[in-house]
Amino acid sequence: MGTSGSSLGPGSDTPLVPTWLDEPNDYPLPAGDDIPDGTDNNPDQENPLPQPDIEPAPIPQRFRDARRNFTMFASSGGGNSGALGRAIGGYVRSGAGGASGAVRRMGASRATAGGVLSVLRGIQRDGVAATIRRLNLNDLVGRSSTEILVGLTDTICPDGGSIDEGIARDAWLETLTELDQLGITDLGEMNSDQIQQFFLTFVTHAIETLLFQSIGTKGLSIAVDLVAIEAFELQLRDYIRRAVRDAFTRDLTMLEQMSDQDIKDIVDETYHNTWELLEMWGENQE
Repeated sequence: MGTSGSSLGPGSDTPLVPTWLDEPNDYPLPAGDDIPDGTDNNPDQENPLPQPDIEPAPIPQRFRDARRNFTMFASSGGGNSGALGRAIGGYVRSGAGGASGAVRRMGASRATAGGVLSVLRGIQRDGVAATIRRLNLNDLVGRSSTEILVGLTDTICPDGGSIDEGIARDAWLETLTELDQLGITDLGEMNSDQIQQFFLTFVTHAIETLLFQSIGTKGLSIAVDLVAIEAFELQLRDYIRRAVRDAFTRDLTMLEQMSDQDIKDIVDETYHNTWELLEMWGENQE
């Protein structure tokens, strides 16, 4: 995992939703809907947007129990599934302030997830070459699926240096390593099931990487050898993948007819439902 050991994780005094996190709701999606002629993109000065709620003060030592349980899980080589559930559930409940807080901490990841569906919608609707040209990436026309997706990295992933943006980029690149497992060889021939699995694979990697950054800082150092590291990483990924798939309730068979708002709603709902499920599973392990 590219970023799993790259930071010491957030401190307990870090705001539940740090001020440097951007909400992606107003980000234009790549290959998104065309803006109808005459649409006014300037905010209505007489009806300004509501200001965000003031965040509550962080809970002292709010990551402590989650990190302790994650360390127990890692030291077991992935065998202590109860500790894993308690670690993730504790992160959602105390570390992020609930599912909504966890969702809001993943602004860049949600923007990237929306970008994934937006580009695939364009391919379904207009074809690979037309979608790539629309994104001003003409040099990718005629390339292999893998080359095209790697070439889309800077378009799909928000640019910048924040941790959340790094998580989104890492999750995207990790997803591309699973193209063969997903059976994706031709972007123009992807069916709705492959699109769904590709999208859910990205969400899985994004949540997994966030958890490593937030509560898994000692995970790699506590494991005794490479076999133990691989074992607990696989167990962690499978646990999150199951939650993501169980939480997903949408139908992507008509993706080419969906609006930008439809896509954003799907992304936000998927993240929220997943975090809620992970919190509930953790509570069942208490």
